[in-house]
Amino acid sequence: MALIGTIRKQSGLLVIIVGVALAAFVLGDFLKPRSGSRIVNIAEVYGEDITYSQFDSRYEKNLENTKRNQNKENLTAEEIFRLKQQTFDQIVQKIVLETEYQKLGITVTADELFQLIQGEDPHPYITQVYPSILQLLGKPNDTGYDPNVMREFISTVKNLPASDTYKKWWEDLVIAIKENQLQTKYKNLISKGWLMPDTFTYMDFSERKTVAKIRLVAKSFNDIPDSAVVVTDKDFKDYYEKYKQNYEQEASRDIDYIVFDVKPSAKDRENIRKDVFAVFEDFKISENLALFVNAESDTRYDSSFRKQGELPVRLDSVMFNSPVGTFVEPYVENNAWQMAKLVDVQFRPDSMKATHILISYAGAFRSGENVTRTKEQATKLADSLAEVVKASPGKIESLARSMSDDPSAAENGGDLGWFADGAMVYPFNNAVLNSKVGDITVAESMFGYHVIKTTGKLDPVKKVRVAIIDITINPSQETYQDVYAKASEFQGKVTTLESFDTLAANFGLSKRSATNLLAMGNRIAGIDYPRPIIQWTFYEGIDVGSVSHVFTMENNYIVAIVTKVREKGIPPLEEIKEMMEPLIRKDLKGDVVIEQMKQVAQDSKNLAQIAQKLDSKIDTVENVNFLLRNISGYGNEPNVIAKVFTMQTGVISQPIKGNNAGFFVIVDEINHPAAGEDKKMYERQMLMNFQAKINNNSYITTLQEKANLVDNRVMFY
Repeated sequence: MALIGTIRKQSGLLVIIVGVALAAFVLGDFLKPRSGSRIVNIAEVYGEDITYSQFDSRYEKNLENTKRNQNKENLTAEEIFRLKQQTFDQIVQKIVLETEYQKLGITVTADELFQLIQGEDPHPYITQVYPSILQLLGKPNDTGYDPNVMREFISTVKNLPASDTYKKWWEDLVIAIKENQLQTKYKNLISKGWLMPDTFTYMDFSERKTVAKIRLVAKSFNDIPDSAVVVTDKDFKDYYEKYKQNYEQEASRDIDYIVFDVKPSAKDRENIRKDVFAVFEDFKISENLALFVNAESDTRYDSSFRKQGELPVRLDSVMFNSPVGTFVEPYVENNAWQMAKLVDVQFRPDSMKATHILISYAGAFRSGENVTRTKEQATKLADSLAEVVKASPGKIESLARSMSDDPSAAENGGDLGWFADGAMVYPFNNAVLNSKVGDITVAESMFGYHVIKTTGKLDPVKKVRVAIIDITINPSQETYQDVYAKASEFQGKVTTLESFDTLAANFGLSKRSATNLLAMGNRIAGIDYPRPIIQWTFYEGIDVGSVSHVFTMENNYIVAIVTKVREKGIPPLEEIKEMMEPLIRKDLKGDVVIEQMKQVAQDSKNLAQIAQKLDSKIDTVENVNFLLRNISGYGNEPNVIAKVFTMQTGVISQPIKGNNAGFFVIVDEINHPAAGEDKKMYERQMLMNFQAKINNNSYITTLQEKANLVDNRVMFY
């Protein structure tokens, strides 16, 4: 049980260990489905439901670890949304891969898992956390990997209660190792499935290495005026049937919206100014500056000393050229009132260096349940150690490794290295500040008693301590109510798209637009966190002309109206007619150009004559390759390139209809790869490229596309 206590004592190490092998994702509190919605599951994969409770359970499991690893109490709305997305992908991926494992019979046996965790050649996750496990067990960190140490650790963890943090971490790590091994086997299976017949390999090799030199004459489709062609209903229908797959789309929405900014009114500013000067009068007679600043300022009292250049510009020159007690009257900067008092002036080093031994006691901050000594016992022990170190200063590092209650001392011998003035807790910082290099001192802090050896100090410079009060100029509650009333009035009067525009003009407001909003998007210009608005546009019953309620944001109110609704799939012809029309018109112009070129070809004997009659020129293009899509100077022309490699050299082609122009082409040369060129090297390169895609998990995207995913996230968050 003593070993269990040692593990618990080292609770700070959990932050390091948890982050090594596990990807911890946080889900914020999920929004419940809209009232009346029939949707109860966030998603469905291969017919398997992903319920709200599954997400919530995942969230509860990961929240604590994530906050600890990131050292945060709260996450921003943007961070929470991003992590929800990552968690969704993680859960879907797990279901998809487990389905594949089951179909293929991929497993990890008990003996295999044993070897991965406790064997002579363990899984990389084990080798990564092994140094921390040694530290937890109080063993030297400079020894090589020892399976017996792992078995000792596992035996100890098994004896911990089910609720213990370390036991939960270990169970998660074992699961992570097993899942990683399964995925490694699956990757290997895909990798071994590579097959490229020699015929196809050599064909592809030849296509990549063969280049042509050509001459061409082109006539751009833009030479034909729009009035020369007429786009008929038949043209639209024919083009739609031929290319409609190219227009397949995700569900999306367009909106117009008005932002009602809440800004301090003139009355607000005047009231705040009066309050600020009243605070300043009290500031001048305050006897407890720290308490007063914390009560009145939007930022807490900072007792640290600042060197010149670190204070706000307006305060810096005053404070470094004035006596202690000088006040700076209130002034406005960056939408806030500021006032200040010079509290102290000292000459202090920028950085200091020290080595220490921490002697904690029961009840001290972060002392841990294993520390049972009393404060009196800690005092005596610290004084005793100080005498030993004074007699033999070189012993402090070995004593720190064996006796210090600072977990890091086992590795660094208590050496804290260089630290900035003010970076340590005040009693410790003050003890080093007021001592000379080589001095041994004892200081008491919230952590216990520190036996300190000062090992370095930079030259002192002038520094000041300044009490600063910041009071932000914020809108009053009355102003918020007035702006909300205006937004509500606007919202209540809007009945159509036309009235939205008219009322915006009458109210003197600027209308903004957001297009192609996707269900799981999170970007609208001018809005910090637009998820609630985007969610609303996808609720059942919301259609073109639907007007939102007044959305309450941090510093503004928003009213939106839906201007376009696009459903998932291939849109109807009428919806994309406007997009297709320029393409159809260009295609018809191409037909006109080709007819003109055919007429020219009948009376011409060579490219020079053709160029003259078309009012064009002859261009020479080298290094034309079958796998390229562009012709230099003419853009994307795959049809022309394909034709080049079917032609005989020296023969003028028939007119070729390209994407942007019509072409006459002569192939002057076609150069094939040398007979002795190494095709096997190319084959190995293709295999390496394939394996690289596997290692990048690109196959997961393909699997997810075939998983019959039904995604209802927009109803939840």
